Amino acid sequence: MPDHFLLRPAHRILEQCLALSPDETLLVLTDSATTKYGAAFAAAGHIIGAEVVELTMTPRTRHGEEPPAPVAAAMAAADAIVAPTTFSVNHSQARLAASRAGARLIFMPDVCDEVFTDGSLEIDFAERKVVIDRIAAILDAGSTYRVTTPGGTDLTASIAGKKAVPQSGICHEPGTISPPPCIEVAVAPDEGTLEGVMVVDGALVPGGPAESPVRVTFQQGRITSIEGGRQADAFRALLESYGDQNMYHAVELGLGMNPNARIGSGGGLEDEAELGTMHVGIGNGITFGSSVRAPGHCDLVTRDARVTVDGVVILADGVTLPQA
Repeated sequence: MPDHFLLRPAHRILEQCLALSPDETLLVLTDSATTKYGAAFAAAGHIIGAEVVELTMTPRTRHGEEPPAPVAAAMAAADAIVAPTTFSVNHSQARLAASRAGARLIFMPDVCDEVFTDGSLEIDFAERKVVIDRIAAILDAGSTYRVTTPGGTDLTASIAGKKAVPQSGICHEPGTISPPPCIEVAVAPDEGTLEGVMVVDGALVPGGPAESPVRVTFQQGRITSIEGGRQADAFRALLESYGDQNMYHAVELGLGMNPNARIGSGGGLEDEAELGTMHVGIGNGITFGSSVRAPGHCDLVTRDARVTVDGVVILADGVTLPQA
């Protein structure tokens, strides 16, 4: 039996986010460290009446690492997937194949009890989708992206021709994905165009909330320096450990869109989601429409972001603009 406090939020995700129906096959994918969360989703799936398939794999070692071949095959065969795992399955070829096959996917890396108890899942996903889709339309039509913060961030990039990736938590259409409570709207910068300085005073993913600001410089779309204290050293070592220069490329410009999410609460799922924050994703960018491929994906989060697209403010003072 699943822990009782997990069942209601799990049912909410299957019902509201996936719109799971009794005639569908639900794949519940976990690893050996996250099985209790899978049990909650499996129980909720049985309550709905779906055909539930549970698979447990060995924990991956980093975000984007490929799952075993039998898991990849099951993902491509499912109608809907929920994946509370230690590391994200999103930035993988298996996920892309499953999406092409029409599977709807909710992925929850770094899952923990707090995600289910701190209120970050108690939001109106449909209302958030309206706001996120409005911002996505602005990004789709935009050419120049800029973000500044009181802490010293000043970044510019071209996004001409790039299509936004809205992740509202709503996965009702075939092939859609989202990682609630990490709801966001993102766009890939044109390769080689991100320039400036990012003061990471929110979080490093992986790495956790920023203990002190980490200063990251981008030139021609890639990181050229990482300065700061212990976390800067650790993040620099992490990137070096991949042994791939593409890990230094910027591939995502994302905005956190969950008003109930808080950096430092609920693990990494909420570190990118807090409304008012902006993050730059580096490394593998194929899921964001970037041509950059890498063995992993990491994110850098800054607080109190002011973001403009072609001079139009879309985020300031924790409020998304323009209002409907």
